[in-house]
Amino acid sequence: MLDPVPPAVALPSSRRPISVPDLLVALGVVLLGVLLLIGTNQIATSGMNTVVGPKVFPLIVSFGTLGLGVLLTIGALRGHRAEPATEEDTDPNAPVNLASPGLILGGFLLGTLLLQPLGFVFGTAVMYFTVAFAFGERRYGLIAGVALIVALITYLLFTRGLGLTLPPGILKGIL
Repeated sequence: MLDPVPPAVALPSSRRPISVPDLLVALGVVLLGVLLLIGTNQIATSGMNTVVGPKVFPLIVSFGTLGLGVLLTIGALRGHRAEPATEEDTDPNAPVNLASPGLILGGFLLGTLLLQPLGFVFGTAVMYFTVAFAFGERRYGLIAGVALIVALITYLLFTRGLGLTLPPGILKGIL
């Protein structure tokens, strides 16, 4: 006897797998939106009854960033991927190499730790140096010199040009 109902045919799944790098970027944008929102809520208000206070624009940016992060997360969970532009010569399926971003992050953390004891110029120069090294530059004297010059110019522009207070560190009294 024949069965009137044919067996279920396995259809190929049209659902793409979740892209972990895209999901991490999306969750990073969500985290950034949350941190912006927390920082915005710490802004002191004058107590005056004003329509537009000091929190309005930071709130717009915070909610916009948070909303964008949520949309990106939903898209990443649905399998959407950030595809490279047609003019880019990249392979989206190539394995991810995290050595350079890790080196840049390590340099940023080391430079941050050195800001107070050594000062802005040397802490920032460490950050600039590691970025150049991560991008493949191996002329150590050149990148050290350029990093120090750019950090010094940045320090002078921020302190003298914008009136910001940055830690001088061991260069106190010289700068």
